[in-house]
Amino acid sequence: MGKQVLLTADNYIPHPGQREFHNDTHRYRILSCGRRWGKDYGTIHEAIKYCFPQRALVWWVAPQYSQTRIGWDMALQFLNYEAVQNVNRSEFYIEFINGSQLWFKSADNPDALRGRGIDFLILDEAALIKRDAWEQALRPSLSDTKGRVVFIGTPKGYNWFHEVWTRGNDPLQKDWKSWQYPTSQNPYIPKEEIEEARRTLPEIVFQQEYEAIFTENLGAVFRGVETCIRGSLAAPQSTESYVMGADLAKHQDFTVLSVMDSNGHLCAFDRFSQLDWVFQRKRIVNLAQQYNARVLIDSTGVGDPVLDELCHENVRVEGYKFTNATKKDLIENLSMMIENKQISYPDIPELVNELKIYGYRIMPSGTTEYSAPEGYHDDCVIALALAAWLQRTTGPLDLSFGRTKL
Repeated sequence: MGKQVLLTADNYIPHPGQREFHNDTHRYRILSCGRRWGKDYGTIHEAIKYCFPQRALVWWVAPQYSQTRIGWDMALQFLNYEAVQNVNRSEFYIEFINGSQLWFKSADNPDALRGRGIDFLILDEAALIKRDAWEQALRPSLSDTKGRVVFIGTPKGYNWFHEVWTRGNDPLQKDWKSWQYPTSQNPYIPKEEIEEARRTLPEIVFQQEYEAIFTENLGAVFRGVETCIRGSLAAPQSTESYVMGADLAKHQDFTVLSVMDSNGHLCAFDRFSQLDWVFQRKRIVNLAQQYNARVLIDSTGVGDPVLDELCHENVRVEGYKFTNATKKDLIENLSMMIENKQISYPDIPELVNELKIYGYRIMPSGTTEYSAPEGYHDDCVIALALAAWLQRTTGPLDLSFGRTKL
C-alpha cells in the first residue's frame, strides 16, 4: 500500500539534496533553502508518504491562506487517487483509505491550531510563522503522539526559525537535524538564472534568497524594535500634550489608532475592524477628545471625506496624502525614531509583529517600495508612523479646528 501513494517517478524525481532529506530519520528536521530549491515538492512527498502504512494525522501549516493553498494544490497533483477515500476541497483535507488524514492549515490564527494530537507536522515558510503558533499551539499537539516535525523556509533574519535551525546543527541535540541548501543545489534550475540574480540583486539579498544564509534583519525597515518596548499604556494627563495617528480600515484591514505623548511613548492603542463608519467615527472622536490629541489620518481616497466629517466633530485633525514619495518620508521617519530610541511602546503583539516583518524591496526603476509581506497587515505600522510624524512636527500648529493637507 505504501508504494501506491508515493510520488511517482513521472511527477517527482528527487535531486541529491532531497534524497538526503528523505533518507534522514531525525524527529525534528529543518530545511533552510534558497528559493526554488524544491522544499515544497520534497515535503509534500514526505507528508503523503507518512500517511502509509500506519494510520496518521498529518498537518501542513503555512503562514497565510494563500500559501496554504499552494501546498494543497501541489498535493492534489501528486495523489494516487486509488488510495484516497475523500477529498474535502472546502476544508482542505484528504482522507485516505486506511483512515489517515492530511490537512492543510493556516497559522494566521494560532488559537485555531490547538486541540488535536498530530503525528507528523510540516511548517511551511516557518520564518514567517509567529513563534506563538509553534510554541504554544503546535508543539503541545505533538506531545502525546511523539509526533515528528519538518520546518522549511528561506531565512528572514535571526528569528525563531534561525533558533531551531541552529539547534539542528548542535551535535548534542540528538533528535534534531538541519540543512542549508542554496538554490544552485537544485539541478533543475538553470545556472544562468542564478547568475543573473547574482549580478542584479544586492549581495545581501542574494545571500538570503538564493544561498539561504541567515543575515541580520535583511529587508527589515525597523531595526531595534525590541529595544523600544517598555512601559505600559497610560491614562491622559492634563499637563501632557498628545498626538494621534489614525489608519482607517480598507477592505479586510483594521482601523488602528495610536496616541503618543510628548516623550514619544505610545499611551493609547485601539485596533478594530468590521464596524460601520458611524461607530468607527465615534470611536476615533472619543479617543481624540479623551487625550485632547492632534490627529493625523491617512486622507488618501476614501479618507478624504472622512477627514471632512472629523473636522466637524471638534477634533484637531489633519490629513496625510499617501504617494510613493510621502509614504517613504513617513516610514523612514519612523525607522529613524525607532533606531535612535526616540519613541517607545508597550509590548503589544500585533504592533511589535508588524514592525518586525515590515520590509522593503527595490523596484526595477530603482525606487524603494515599503510594505508588509504579502498577506499581512500594516495598519499598526501606519498608525504609529502617523503619530510619530506629528510628534516630530516642528513649528507652531494652528490649534483652531480645521484641516491641513500635508
